Amino acid sequence: MIVNKIDKFLNYSSDVNYKESLKETGWENYPKGWDKSSVIKFAKSLAGMPAGKKGFFDACVEKMRGKIDDPEAFCASIKDEYYDSTMWRGKGKTEKEVKKDVARDKRKKNK
Repeated sequence: MIVNKIDKFLNYSSDVNYKESLKETGWENYPKGWDKSSVIKFAKSLAGMPAGKKGFFDACVEKMRGKIDDPEAFCASIKDEYYDSTMWRGKGKTEKEVKKDVARDKRKKNK
């Protein structure tokens, strides 16, 4: 099943440069038939854990290495989409720090 999802994404990304489809946070354009919940489900099946779980990024990069040009950017975009923020980023952040920073970012966006 995961192979089919990766193939679907790779077919999509060959038609549209996925870097161009990324916005500041997450994805601006989804593959046909996808929405935010599809990305979250894809993330879980890809790495075997939710995008918000510690270790997701490394597992995602390892899985996508050799399949796409920039697995780090791709996996970061999935986490951006999951959190609807880039504030999760930062080496060594605890889950508590991530939640606090993401919440602060969302409050700023809603002003």
